[in-house]
Amino acid sequence: MNILIAEDHELIREAYKNFILISDIFQDINFIEASDCKEGFNKIVEISESNVELDLAIIDFSMPYYSPENINNGGDLCLLIKKKIPNCKTIILTAIMENITLFDITQNIKPDGLATKSDITHNNFIDILKDISLGNKYRSQYIKDKTEEIWRTNSFVNEINRNILNYLNNGYKINEIAEELSVSESTIKKRISKIKQSLELNEHDNLLKETKKRGYI
Repeated sequence: MNILIAEDHELIREAYKNFILISDIFQDINFIEASDCKEGFNKIVEISESNVELDLAIIDFSMPYYSPENINNGGDLCLLIKKKIPNCKTIILTAIMENITLFDITQNIKPDGLATKSDITHNNFIDILKDISLGNKYRSQYIKDKTEEIWRTNSFVNEINRNILNYLNNGYKINEIAEELSVSESTIKKRISKIKQSLELNEHDNLLKETKKRGYI
């Protein structure tokens, strides 16, 4: 069984390998390792162009990017695997706790498994791999809770609203955001007002402070 571990911290890669070996759930394991997006990209392309099967990929979301191939994170590696090695099972493990990023991974990347690293213990890690290997999807309870929270606050499901928040967070003014999104300033102001309403904030509350506190940016 061939297992790709794409993770930029060697200690974590070794921990995953030890968890798998100690559990004895898979036989004849061959570990393929990548420490950044460039190495991950090259390994995936190499495997896809050979007769080697890749059975499972365990991927860290935040790794040094590979700009020549537009591989910005582990999510892009996961999408590459889905395209080139569609039968491979994928699990993304991340230290990121922000609602929006986790929501985007769930909705747009759709790995077979998704959990934060703080969700993982030796025992449940093995259970997750077993579940995924049987063709099931896995989302940790934290991921489920955060995704539900985004859906409840439906303003954040809208990509334009999330772009507005990101622009605000990066110091853009209303007129600059309007120019970037090719809409009027009044449209931006109305959307900001609706976002505040969805969070039950009044007009004087600090939107950025509250959205950061809740993990939306």
